[in-house]
Parts: sequence; structure tokens; C-alpha cells
Amino acid sequence: MVVCMVEISGAINMKSKSWIDSKLARFAAAAGAGILALAAACGAMAANSHDPHGLWLRAEGGVQFSFYDCNGLLCAKVVAAENAEDQASIGTVILRGAKQTGPNEWKGKIYNAEDGQTYDGFVSIKKPDELTLKGCLWGVLCSGETWKRVSSNAPGAAKG
Repeated sequence: MVVCMVEISGAINMKSKSWIDSKLARFAAAAGAGILALAAACGAMAANSHDPHGLWLRAEGGVQFSFYDCNGLLCAKVVAAENAEDQASIGTVILRGAKQTGPNEWKGKIYNAEDGQTYDGFVSIKKPDELTLKGCLWGVLCSGETWKRVSSNAPGAAKG
């Protein structure tokens, strides 16, 4: 759009100038709001459903784990358990320093509270509501489980 201002008798028509300024201000405000909405939508897509952060449920024992950021890496700890024998492990960090190795994949160290050992750990998310955790000894002897995502408004939904 081309805007022309006409000078009559050496003076700018101030009524036209203020009208143009108000239209430009409204346009800029609307464009800014649109850009912010688009940025928010893009941010929501970036924090996609394949993000491991949040609560996950291990069906056996009804144990819930919180996956959280720890200095730019991925960590996880036990935050809730239905069975009395599993409740003693609440607060135990089971995944430390996992670094993203590919799309929806992380590698770190997994602590197994049952045997007290630490293993090479692998986390992957193939579906938005399923997380697979695998522990390996010497990189070849592996065992894993698939856990379900817990909604963020569930009991024990605390972060980190």
C-alpha cells in the first residue's frame, strides 16, 4: 500500500496524519498479536508429546516416576508408589545425566533399586503416551519396560 500525504499551504494535514498513524498503530498491534499467537503455537509444537519430561507410571507396583531437567540433561526419580515395599524408594533418582542421542532417544545411567547396581540406560518414546526404559550390562545384555504417561493433574504430579 502506498500512502501519499499532501501539503497544502505549506502545512501537513494533521487530521490525515493522525488517522494514518492510528491505522498503522492498530495494524502493528494486530500483527504483533498474531506473531505472538503463532510463536506460542510453534512453542507448543516444539514441546511435543514425545517429550519425556513429566510423570510416567510403571504398572507393576503402581510406581510413578518424574522425568525432569537436571542441568540440561534428563533425570528421573521415584515420586509415588502404591505398594508398601516400593514406597521406601520414593525420592530415589533412577536416571542420571541422560543426553539426547537422537529423535526421542536419550542415553544415561540407570540405577536399579532392586539389585543396587547402575547400568547404561536408554530412554525412548515411540508413542506420545509410552516411554520405554532399557538398562544394559556391557551394552549387550539388556532388559526393558514400557511405562504409560500420567496426566499432569494426577496426584504426585510434582516436578523435579
